[in-house]
Amino acid sequence: MKKLLFLLVSLALLASGANAQYREADTVNLWIDEIRARNPVAYAILKDHMPEARKIDRMFQAGNADAAQREMVAVVWKYRDRAFSRAGDAAAIEVVRKTNEIIDFLSKNYPQGCLELLRQQLSLKTLSILEETQIYPRYLEAQRLAYADGKNHAPIARMDIPTMYDVVTNDLGVSDAEIHMIVKPESISAAQLCSLARKNLNIDAIRESQRGQYARANISSKRAQ
Repeated sequence: MKKLLFLLVSLALLASGANAQYREADTVNLWIDEIRARNPVAYAILKDHMPEARKIDRMFQAGNADAAQREMVAVVWKYRDRAFSRAGDAAAIEVVRKTNEIIDFLSKNYPQGCLELLRQQLSLKTLSILEETQIYPRYLEAQRLAYADGKNHAPIARMDIPTMYDVVTNDLGVSDAEIHMIVKPESISAAQLCSLARKNLNIDAIRESQRGQYARANISSKRAQ
């Protein structure tokens, strides 16, 4: 996502620079609108937080592209994670389902992409592969809906570690050795990582009373509030 956002914004700013009639607000809306079709959750977050978007725009206009890129990714992740941690069960579960669809596709077509997806750092190569599918837009839309669902909710208690361990080992059948591999994915092959990720995100195998909490824990950072 980091590279995609940077590319889209850079192209939009180059286009706006060719015509002096654009004011700052127009420039901001121009590049945010460029993002909309390819990353609807980033679009929604930036539209909801225009002061941060204008700050990013000023960085780009001043030639501070690297700083602007870092700021934009930080803003998107901050508000997305917070909303995801508060999303309702159905919305959170759907994000996990769609994530598992992506992982299943990558495992068959480009296993290296599984590691990138889990790190939330998709390369342009992986994006180019995913954008030829129908599952990627559905994955992004599920994220947008989870953001919209959770952005105004009160905090929801996060699943504690003992409960998560119980769900992972008993419901999903993940062994202690496999848990260690997921924690340190660099130590295993891309194909093996894809297989373990699919197993770890098999949300429908989890008892219904725990699915929502498990889904929220998997789609949001521990720091999300």
